[in-house]
Amino acid sequence: MIADIVRFLFAIMLCIANMIIYGLKVNIATAIVGMVKSKKHSNSPGDVTYECDFGDEDVSGVDIDGPFDWTTTEQGLVVSIYFAGYLTGMFPCGYFADRFNTKNVLLICVLGNAFLTLLVPVAANVLLILYIVRFLTGLVSAAHLPVVNVLVGKWVVYEEKSTWFAIIYAGTSLGTVISILSSGLILDWFGWEAVFYIHGTLPLIWCALFYWFFADNPETQKYISEKERQLIVTSYGHRSLESAHMDVPWKAIFTSVPFWALIYTNTFGNFCWYFLLTQLPLYMNKILRFDIKSNASLSCSPYLINAIVNPLFGKLLDWGRQKNYWRQTGGRKVAVFISCIPPSLCLLIIAYLGCNRVGSTILLILSIVFCGVIFVGHLTNHNDLAPNYAGILMGITNTPGTISAFILPALVGALMETGHTMVKWRYVFWINIIAQTSAFVVFVIFGSAEIQPWNQAP
Repeated sequence: MIADIVRFLFAIMLCIANMIIYGLKVNIATAIVGMVKSKKHSNSPGDVTYECDFGDEDVSGVDIDGPFDWTTTEQGLVVSIYFAGYLTGMFPCGYFADRFNTKNVLLICVLGNAFLTLLVPVAANVLLILYIVRFLTGLVSAAHLPVVNVLVGKWVVYEEKSTWFAIIYAGTSLGTVISILSSGLILDWFGWEAVFYIHGTLPLIWCALFYWFFADNPETQKYISEKERQLIVTSYGHRSLESAHMDVPWKAIFTSVPFWALIYTNTFGNFCWYFLLTQLPLYMNKILRFDIKSNASLSCSPYLINAIVNPLFGKLLDWGRQKNYWRQTGGRKVAVFISCIPPSLCLLIIAYLGCNRVGSTILLILSIVFCGVIFVGHLTNHNDLAPNYAGILMGITNTPGTISAFILPALVGALMETGHTMVKWRYVFWINIIAQTSAFVVFVIFGSAEIQPWNQAP
């Protein structure tokens, strides 16, 4: 009986892999609150400016005094240098995912993340070494999105694509929820070092299960019924074993208008997601003045909503396409609209809302919920255009697509050197609003979700 759902179990394993990678990506954004020295008793730059008086604020619970005297720019680089490695490794990892055993690439990705996370408490004593560890963590993490796109092409049937993409990518939201929430609790109970020791050890369980029970593709999978194997390998758009040996149609790819639309959308449509992913805990702490436990709970709540809503939305897209209410392209453009325009409106209101703590918090949560639709929007589009080259396409588009994750934390750190103020944060909000809006305009005009002619070997 269980052999008839092997493709679903495989998708769940990919979901958990995404949980691990994203969890290890964002834990430092919460842990860093407890890693740096508090400046509440000095006039040093880079601290809060107390623009808002929330009345019930207990400063001792909000400002944790950590061991490291880092400037806000250095703190920003600790977070963002990860994405420099991520950006550097994106294209080669995408190529390797397409050309080599994808399962092994994913295993190396998860194992490397776990090992390097365990090194953070030791490396943090020398800032340069911490930068190197964070860069290498990003470098090995770069494989996970290309790998997911390749494995979906191998394991997921066309009629279930949006649903299972949404479930698999729900792991990014669940990983973020678990990481932010547990990081806050572990930091409060055991100290910041324990965050990295605990988070770095648990992924080893997944590695053992994935190594022993799953193969790279359904054609060589041991634990599967022949009926399910044939269902997968004969489905429309299935990525066959021969695809790894097909010549890459570089000219056709780089002269494809839908592909260039995807590059632009992946570059600028990621701004809001990465901004909130990396900077929300900082904003909640420095501007809205939440303590670490409240900060963690509120920061992770929208990702939990994403994990529930995205699979339902993916199922809706598949249902509407099967009923001929819309084509694949129409459904994908709706998803891009939701991920770009509503979050921009939320950020615009927050930028001018002032000291309304409740209103700002609700709008920030809504922003992340809407942004999370990228995982059934443009981040699914690579597999729409060319399942046989999905890893390479992801490697190409997500290289510039990661720039925002590297630039925005560093920009926030530089802007806040003389203190966190709403006016300075407003500049960053506007950058995100302009980027997201332009991404939607380009995709709705030039984007497509139909399989391109160059997907097939000439």
